[in-house]
This record gives sequence, C-alpha cells and structure tokens, in this order.
Amino acid sequence: MTAYYVSKDDVLQSIEYFKSLNIDNDAMLEAYLLAKHLGISLRRPVKFVSLNPEQKAELLKAIWLLGGLQGKNETGEKKSVLFPNAFKSVEITSSDFYQPGTNFASVAGRVKDTVEKKNNNVHLFVDNNKILTLSRKYKEIIKEQYLKDEKISLKHFACWVFRFVDFDFPNPPDNKEFTRVVIKAIKSLFKISKNDFLWLFEDDILSGQITSSTTVISASDIRNEFIFRAGDEPEITPTHTVDPIQEISIDRNQVDKYIQLTGDNPTDKQIYDTLLQTKQIVLTGVPGIGKSRFLDNLKTEFYYSEMIQFHANYSYEEFIGGDTIESSTIKSKKGKFLEFVQKAKGDETKKYLFIIDELNRGNIAQIFGETILTLDRGYSVDLSKEIEGIKEITIPKNVYIACSMNTSDRNIAFLDLAIRRRFAFIELQPNYELLSSITEYGSFDLGDILKTINTRILNTLGKEELLLGHSYFLSDSVINAGKYIWTDEALHLQFNFVILPTLREYTFSNPNALVAILGEPLSSGLFELKDFVEEFKEEFGKH
Repeated sequence: MTAYYVSKDDVLQSIEYFKSLNIDNDAMLEAYLLAKHLGISLRRPVKFVSLNPEQKAELLKAIWLLGGLQGKNETGEKKSVLFPNAFKSVEITSSDFYQPGTNFASVAGRVKDTVEKKNNNVHLFVDNNKILTLSRKYKEIIKEQYLKDEKISLKHFACWVFRFVDFDFPNPPDNKEFTRVVIKAIKSLFKISKNDFLWLFEDDILSGQITSSTTVISASDIRNEFIFRAGDEPEITPTHTVDPIQEISIDRNQVDKYIQLTGDNPTDKQIYDTLLQTKQIVLTGVPGIGKSRFLDNLKTEFYYSEMIQFHANYSYEEFIGGDTIESSTIKSKKGKFLEFVQKAKGDETKKYLFIIDELNRGNIAQIFGETILTLDRGYSVDLSKEIEGIKEITIPKNVYIACSMNTSDRNIAFLDLAIRRRFAFIELQPNYELLSSITEYGSFDLGDILKTINTRILNTLGKEELLLGHSYFLSDSVINAGKYIWTDEALHLQFNFVILPTLREYTFSNPNALVAILGEPLSSGLFELKDFVEEFKEEFGKH
C-alpha cells in the first residue's frame, strides 16, 4: 500500500478558513451532518439511540472525522472533540468542545442528548419515538439558525475531515487526480448531492487545488493551531496501536473508482449493467452531455446493433411496418424495429442492441402502437395488420433497447407514461473533470470555466435542463493526439457562434440574464479577436 494524505498546508489552511467563517458554533449543525452521513431525509429515518455495536462504531468514526483532535496513534479522552464551527473562538474553552466531560469512546451516545435538548426549540428533526426524520423546513432552519446564510467551502471541509485519512494510490497522484478522489470521497461520505450546493456547500473545487503528501500532519501540529484556556487543554494519550475507530483509509478499490473521469455520472459498466438488468434504458441530459459517446461504448458490448432517430414525422410504418407502394403495387414491408426483432430471433445466443436517438421527439404512442406492450418482456401482441406474413410480435430475451433524449427539449414533459414505466432512466451531468483533463487553452481550465458558466445559469435561470454540456468545448477541428487544443482564434469562433447563440435562446425572455451569466462585453458578441481574448481573460481568468 502506498499512502497519500492531504498536505499539511491544506489542512492548516482549512483550520484558518473555519476560524474566519461566520457560522454558529452550535453542535446541532454537526448533528445534521452526522444524520446526513447516516442517510437521513424527509422520509428516510435515522436514530441516535439503541444502536448496535456496529452502528455505534460508524457514528463514532464520523464524529472523529468531524472533530477528533487525536491522531491515529492517540487516544482521545475528555475534551477531545472540537467541531470546525467552534474554531473561531480566540481562546478555546470547555464550552467550545463537544461533550467536554465525556471520554471520546462514549461520545457517540451523547448525540441523542444534543438532539433532544436542542430540537424542542429549533425543530430541525421530526422525532417519532427517538426515530428521526428531517423537518420540511430543515434547510431554512439550518441556513438561518446555524449557517447564517453562509455556505461551507467543500474544499476546506474535505481537507479538514480527511486530515488523518490515508488514500491508497497505485502511483503518485498529480494534484488533479488527488483532488478528484478527495472530493468524490467527501461527497460519498456525507451524501452530498447537487442540491446541497444550492444552500449548504460552496462548490469551490478547482482542478489541482488539493495537494497530496506522503506524510500525514501530526495531531500536535493541529492542536498547536488553537489557544486553549489553562485547564481546558484536550486530554490526549499517545498509544502504540491504532484504535479501529480511527483506522480509516480510502482503499485502492475506492481510489480506482473515484479517480475515473466520470464526473457525477455513472461509469460505462454501471450503465451496461443497468441495461442488462432492465433490458431498456433511456440516457437523459442536456445537449452536449455525451449521450452519443455512452451509446457508442454500449455498442461494443453487443454482437449486433442498429440505430434509428425519432422525429416529429416518424411513423408506425417506419418502425413496425405496414403497406407501401413498390412498382405501382401495394406490398407489406417490415419496419426497422420489427426487422431487427426478427433478425435477433434467428440468433438468440447473441446479444442484440437497438438504439433510439431523440426518443421524445417522436409521437411515441403512435410509433409503437399496440407493440408498446411487448416492452414488458414475455408479452406477445397481435399486429393490427399482417406484415410480410408476420401476425404477432414478441421481443426476444436477447434484444436490448437503449435510447437517448435531451432534457432541454420542451416536449419532454409529454413523454408517454407507458415509456416511463418500462424504461430505466439514467440522467447524465456535465463532466467538468473530463473537460479539464482533455482540453487545453493557455493557462485556462475549461472544465472550471464551464462549471462557472453553469453555476451562473443555475443561479440566474434556476433550471438544470438549461445547463451546457461539456461537448460545447469539444470540437474535432481542434483535436490533436487525443487532446482538444484550443487557440484564441478557434475558441473565439466557438464561443461567438456556438455557445453564445445557445445561451441567447435560453435567456430570450430575460434580457439581463445573459449579462449575469457571461458579463456584459462577452454577452454582446465580440467580433474583434483581441477584444474577445481580453474580455474572456477578465471574466474567467483567476484573479
């Protein structure tokens, strides 16, 4: 095992960040984070009482990650838990510690006391006989009562939480790789969703921001960052062994998973496995999200594949079949799907893939007709008219169907419920880390720039379906040896005549929105190359 850690400098910077962050020092904020780690929601309950030994150990590990002042080779006794929202005290006193009179090994049992004592006043949790769910107004309560309308930096939160945790990399990671793994690990640990960035966390991770080290920061170095009032020093005892509670690592399997350039998307294997399990999937997402790439990758797993594209005039006759005129004679003719099904029936030992692009652009009920019932595998349906001697249709077990559709299309809301019920839906997100890895434009990071643009779109327009996909910064015209190398001239054209028109369409009813997203000069369209380069640097350069 090769262990890498968050660098000492990054850990110390996280401490300084929390010292200056103006949030409340009440432990109910951490109680919420602990509950979030355990998976709480408006419907999914958690409990902090009557825990079995495994549950207690899990809770204690999370407490140690959030506030333990003892290192792996130390035992925490009394006054050994200091949560980061209490760092801002100039002098740390007994009241700043979490449960200062309790030995660390027993502190998990006191979380219930915190919740019971505080919840009567703030009503953060719905308490049903010690079984907790979240109050419907939990976001408002946390924002006003504890965050004071601030957000928590995800970078600094991750650097603090993982201050003693080792990451098992097979090779020395560069800053981008290490940051990617750390951020995915913190998102997984505390179940941080996209919505959490709207109110709880600041998505401030830029590529290469977190550096790795082969040595872990010492717990004494961390404790030296605080001034403890005389008599209120942490009670910490060195040990020769590591307490299992504090023996937390991100192992090689997790690192290998997190290091993949998937962004917030499932892996190719997860998509393939879902297709095998459900028989039918729909890949959804905004334009430029890479749906075609995922479909192309799926093709390689199948013996044979065909692809069609739905549109407003696509018909049942093209899809299933019907009468056609050939040489002044009316003949029945199989459509693409029926022909594909018959082909697969003659070769049932091999897997066949049928791809439908732009699924929601067609009139699905009309295109499928009575055959939509066959999507429930095992059903046979009589065709409305015999087609080339075929009277009924059954989809064989070796046929799989993969579809794509853009969530920005206005007719997506009218997607036939019969299709929704019979398909697995996989939503794809813009992949900023992939973009950062495979593009170059001077000193700019196009992944970070796209994230900035999309964050502004979300804040301004409030609609995820209007985000830009990463393919807007990928063009075959600039590809060189597997990388997309942008020149000033190429990006100038791409921005003015591809990206800008799309955003104009999205903001046509809101004249000020485009300025909020791109800034005034860029939103007007700059045709002089020099002006464009200067304004792009001013708007998206690191200041």
